[in-house]
Amino acid sequence: MNILFLCNKNPYPEKDGGCLCMNVFIKEAVRRGWYVKVLAVNSKKNFVNVEDIPEEYREKTHYENVFMDMTVKPWSFLATYLNGRSPHINRFISVEYKKRLVEILKGTKFDVVRIESIFMMPYIDTVREYSDAIVDLRTHNVENLIWKRLRNAAANPIKKLLYDHVASTLENYELNVIHAPDCISAISEVDAQWFREKLQNKPRFQLHPLDIVKSAGKHPVCVNVVPFGLDIQNIPLYMDIMPEPDSLFYIGAMDWIPNIEGLEWFLSQVWPLVHQKMPQLKFYVAGRNMPQSLIDSHPENVVVVGEVADAHEFMRSKGIMIVPLLSGSGVRVKIIEGLTMSKAIVTTSVGAEGISVADGHDIVISDKPEEMAASIVRLAENPVLVKNIETHAFETAQHYDVRSIFLNWLEFIGRS
Repeated sequence: MNILFLCNKNPYPEKDGGCLCMNVFIKEAVRRGWYVKVLAVNSKKNFVNVEDIPEEYREKTHYENVFMDMTVKPWSFLATYLNGRSPHINRFISVEYKKRLVEILKGTKFDVVRIESIFMMPYIDTVREYSDAIVDLRTHNVENLIWKRLRNAAANPIKKLLYDHVASTLENYELNVIHAPDCISAISEVDAQWFREKLQNKPRFQLHPLDIVKSAGKHPVCVNVVPFGLDIQNIPLYMDIMPEPDSLFYIGAMDWIPNIEGLEWFLSQVWPLVHQKMPQLKFYVAGRNMPQSLIDSHPENVVVVGEVADAHEFMRSKGIMIVPLLSGSGVRVKIIEGLTMSKAIVTTSVGAEGISVADGHDIVISDKPEEMAASIVRLAENPVLVKNIETHAFETAQHYDVRSIFLNWLEFIGRS
């Protein structure tokens, strides 16, 4: 079987949840002996020199990337208010990327083309023109829902206006293009339900002419849940490392707005309550692109680590995991990683959304500052409770083994 991955950013190295989500499937296809071709978007934010990628991985994935200038320019953003185009989708349209895609499709016959995220859908007409492969749209989120939640949470009226524009133009694009692939592999049941509901309606052709999809599959679009998975058999668990006593931790990419928003909320609303009750606790904050403002000034007993060389080793070395998300869509990859690492996790309802967990069993869910602070204190004071949740967390993680998920996906696309 031949499969082409069209990636909205470099899946290697696995710098964040999105990269990991793409790469774990790429590696599983390689492990099964498929011919794999990766054509990724390269940008300043996620820049990768292909020559720096390990040779074995590069050869097995036939890895290529095409540079795109993803900088949001004020004048071009303003223009989208006039033409109705999504500023986020616009950034992914590239003559060079399309040219290379055509060359690849002319040179190789693919069985499956996997379009990673709605942002790569501008290339579906090109895929249809040069290939008869099954086209699977892998949705990492319902993108417009992230921006709607940000808009609803924003206090600044200018931010609210900007977020509303991004959300509405993204939604309009999503509602039109989801009719074009053969399959939609949603990352959670919540997202799958959104797509199924919207697919019942006819496309709303309110798009700029350049955004209208001209081709589609031969059959109605199928939607299935294809959850994020990990190669659990090969994850280093670092069982020889003992977690630091009286420690909490957070790890996440700090160039994603929902992560910034959630961490700021935790530090301002929750951490003071926890610190007052248990001043001996330390809270470690890790992640790439850490804001300089947080590095320069942070609350007492908060340790800003920044980017870490080995996320799993860091996670194992600390105690309770904190995932304070207030907005977002899809699935929090770091939570599934945390379950695999047998961590007791405290998160919000949004953080747990789309993951098969139960409050008080394999995770702790709290939405209000006072409730989250109380949950953290209760866990910190009760190691037996922590151990119980950790045990159930590891059991739950077994449902997210990429090997079984991949087999289910093969059955879903009809090519098992």
